[in-house]
Amino acid sequence: MTNALIEQKLASIPQEYLDEVATFLDYLSYRIKNAESQTKDIKRKPGRMKGEVYMSDDFDAPLDDFKEYM
Repeated sequence: MTNALIEQKLASIPQEYLDEVATFLDYLSYRIKNAESQTKDIKRKPGRMKGEVYMSDDFDAPLDDFKEYM
């Protein structure tokens, strides 16, 4: 769509609706900016956190607090 066509459409919109158009344009700008920032994120790589997380050996063992429910 050309800028001239967009300008024609804007000229045909009643004045009381132009605030809504401006709000929608702000929203689109935000979405575009947000989409660009998400693509710049670090690529996920398997094993990147290896050795950083600790889990106890009895992780799956039943808890004493829940013995009456089991």
